[in-house]
Amino acid sequence: MGKRVYIETYGCALNKADSLIMKSVLSEQGYEIVDSPNNADIIIVNTCIVRYDTEVRMLKRIAELSKLGKKLVVAGCMARAMPAKVRSVAPAASLVSPQAVHLIKGVVESSQPTMLFNEVKSWVVMPKIIDGVIATIPVAEGCLDECSYCIVKVSRPHLRSVPIERVIEAVKDAVSKGAKEIEITAQDLSVYGYDLYGKYALPDLLRAILEIEGDFMIRIGQLNPKYLPHYIDEIIEVLKDPRVYKHLHIPVQSGDNRVLSLMNRGYKAEDFINIVTELRRKIEGIHIATDIIVGHPGEDEEAFMASVRLIAEYEIDRVHIARYSPRPFTKAIHMPQVPDPVKKSRSTYIERVYEEVATRINIEYVGSRAEVIVTEVDAIRGTAIGRLFNYRPVVLDLGREVLGKKAIIEIIAAAFYDLKGKVIEILD
Repeated sequence: MGKRVYIETYGCALNKADSLIMKSVLSEQGYEIVDSPNNADIIIVNTCIVRYDTEVRMLKRIAELSKLGKKLVVAGCMARAMPAKVRSVAPAASLVSPQAVHLIKGVVESSQPTMLFNEVKSWVVMPKIIDGVIATIPVAEGCLDECSYCIVKVSRPHLRSVPIERVIEAVKDAVSKGAKEIEITAQDLSVYGYDLYGKYALPDLLRAILEIEGDFMIRIGQLNPKYLPHYIDEIIEVLKDPRVYKHLHIPVQSGDNRVLSLMNRGYKAEDFINIVTELRRKIEGIHIATDIIVGHPGEDEEAFMASVRLIAEYEIDRVHIARYSPRPFTKAIHMPQVPDPVKKSRSTYIERVYEEVATRINIEYVGSRAEVIVTEVDAIRGTAIGRLFNYRPVVLDLGREVLGKKAIIEIIAAAFYDLKGKVIEILD
């Protein structure tokens, strides 16, 4: 039987972590991980279905890969939520739920198409492979909410946190392998540990990680504004540590309280605003990212403009904008829908507003000097990405040899998405 495996990953950081788990398991069993489906004996595609257009792209890609005539394994959210659709385009594919990725060896070695669905994640295996100098460490799956638009709840329904001591082991392993950036990720990091400890244990986890010796930075994953106020003072203290990026991703989804209620988000726009105000008051230069869904059922022009004003007035640094996409198994699909042309025009407008805000903020960095950590390189383009203290990306003309090193740079240009820098000195 072949020993070469190709893994293709779509979707969120948790999906990326699941792929790293599969790579870790298979590598330890002697499989070679290759970078092309044409060079592989076994193909694994780790899927996402958060939006309808993503679902369509997944099905098209699965169909393409199935035509290669190789053993095909479909993992991730589509495998669990839409197994019949997967089988409709790839009848011979094996299916693996996100909760069963640690059992991937048995699936790839099975002579028959397999459906392996676990109900809850056991976390018996953590990722043991890092991506360059970035380690994605999953610390929980599932959430405590029932958002009306979200299909991920079908695929990852139960909050299952990794005990702090297991996370510490994974971080130590990653640091020993040269990781410079530790990305702590979860479906909803804000409720980490509630199932294990009966409290929101994220501050405890982060403090424990900061006790680990080593030259690395912590990047905190997304935090629901519903829960963050319970321990915001503790998070602020953690953010003051020099080994923590001054960056938080807090998805507000809408600036209108009526729409937030229809979304069943459990907080008001004012709660998000209070969080942002408090963070900026106490953490200088903090970079705030958020998510906005445009055209959710019930969003009229007034509600939409509330989202626009939130971005503009509070100068949100980074905004991930998505048009609402009706998903099966959700409550929002049964609500009166906003017409597609309206969603398109609104998303175009709010994207333009966001880009203007982000460009204005980034231009303020031009002419300054700063220290960055080089966390990514693009060998083809001959560029690298350095991260400022607040995780802002700076594009640099550097090669692979500087990956993981620190550099003094001068920022010479700005766009809405990133900065461009000139290297003054490589520090180590």
